[in-house]
Amino acid sequence: MEKHQINCRTASCQQHALLIQYPGNSPHFLSDSELSVRTRPRRLVLLHGAGVPGEVTWTYIANYLSEWDEVLIPDFAGMGRSHFLAETAPRLNDYVVQIRELCEALDWTEFDVAGYSFGGMVAVRYLQQFHARGLCFLLEPAMLFSADCSKIQRKADDYLTVADRVENNPQDVAAYFDFLDSVSPQRVRNDKIDRLTIARLQDNAQGFAQALRAVSQMLLDDCATYASWIAPWPGVSFVGGLSHATMLGRHRLLAEQSADWQCHVVANADHSLVFTKPRTIARIMNERRQQG
Repeated sequence: MEKHQINCRTASCQQHALLIQYPGNSPHFLSDSELSVRTRPRRLVLLHGAGVPGEVTWTYIANYLSEWDEVLIPDFAGMGRSHFLAETAPRLNDYVVQIRELCEALDWTEFDVAGYSFGGMVAVRYLQQFHARGLCFLLEPAMLFSADCSKIQRKADDYLTVADRVENNPQDVAAYFDFLDSVSPQRVRNDKIDRLTIARLQDNAQGFAQALRAVSQMLLDDCATYASWIAPWPGVSFVGGLSHATMLGRHRLLAEQSADWQCHVVANADHSLVFTKPRTIARIMNERRQQG
């Protein structure tokens, strides 16, 4: 595994990303004839959630990926080492454009994409707008909370309340605890882990609040769309077994109604599954990529 730090300026953003290359990932599942015609590297973009930067979010899963040649892990603007050049109240589409500009700058045209929480919402909007080819992996994406529009709206209101409190007082620890209770109400309580998570969010408090506000606005604007959304692309969604029952039901419904979609319930996991179950998630992603 080789890691390369990427820093570049695009039209709307000062961008930072981590590029991981896997020289040892041999495509053993391809025949000699298939190998001879495959000229483009297998690529994957990993999009993180609200507040915690890309490398911190994805580093454990990236260690176990075996079916890609290159993996790109950007920092969303305001979270980590990326920032918008002018935007002060970003909407979800501004983050979509940020990723588009980065991929264009790197000449990435075909790739799979995985999005966690906030990043899952960005991934779906990216695929909708730019019709990118490849697999889609969604890890507890922000818009798949329920098939009931009223419940989605209440969740959006909860996020707006947290965003307001964080923007007004980034040191208000209670606001971050309310966020954790909202996304992981059945988590196994561990004060040390909760405070580590909160410290990471506080490091990017403004960006965290902006991301929550962007999610809330999209959920309120497009509630009906997300309540009945069917995946038009092949992919996999992950949901923690300890997560909201409404979320479990929504992910299962997505798999039932979509043409080529799988749902995996990760046992003994909550919204923090990207940190706590990296081997399981990476294994399933590898297996799905092998299927083509």
